[in-house]
Amino acid sequence: MGKRKTKRKPQKKLKDKLDVQFNCLFCNHENSIECKIDHANKVGFLSCKICDITWQCTVTYLDEPVDVYSGWIDACEEVNKQKKLQAMKQRGPSSRDDSRSPPPQNRLDPFDEDDDDDY
Repeated sequence: MGKRKTKRKPQKKLKDKLDVQFNCLFCNHENSIECKIDHANKVGFLSCKICDITWQCTVTYLDEPVDVYSGWIDACEEVNKQKKLQAMKQRGPSSRDDSRSPPPQNRLDPFDEDDDDDY
């Protein structure tokens, strides 16, 4: 007669914890940004320990601190884009950057000696 097989208990799967501290975009210090989420009020807070930058956004029950941080990065990029567009509008179309314009077509080269070769 054979023995009965014993069932092993399934091993618990360890969940990887996501970061709560991040690098600051303004002062470039590592792990100086701390993100907190208040699920009761549906608000995510972000603050820097060094330069005292703060930012908050609305969150859902699915959001994590990394989502608040990435939302802050996206908001900073959007502000920079808006400032760049406003600066372009203030300059106007007449004062374009000369480095982007093509070289003039009808300029004579003073060192061009091809015209003198009439043998």
